[in-house]
Amino acid sequence: MYDLRQLVRDAGSANPRIALAAVRVLEDEVEWLLVRAVRLARTEGYDWGRIGRLLGRRRQTVRERFGRLAPGMSPLPPHLRERSDLERASAELRERLADQRRRREFESDDPVAW
Repeated sequence: MYDLRQLVRDAGSANPRIALAAVRVLEDEVEWLLVRAVRLARTEGYDWGRIGRLLGRRRQTVRERFGRLAPGMSPLPPHLRERSDLERASAELRERLADQRRRREFESDDPVAW
């Protein structure tokens, strides 16, 4: 069970052992979040070109990377895999509420200026 805020603080540590260990764990968390965001975008009807623009990558690159990877990912993020059912339900509820808030904020259109 990881506290992402603490991991970010540890990644900026002056102790290289702590910083490297925190960055290694953060890489797993960020990768899972990236795949989750792509899956969410695809579920919402975004095409590969739009996802690529939002990520600052080419459409083809994004499609090749996530076209096969996204369906095979675990439904639980790495930091939730060792939690109890009550803790998971609570975290999922907080995540849903945060997703709804973010959707309302970005409902208009792409946040990227073209």
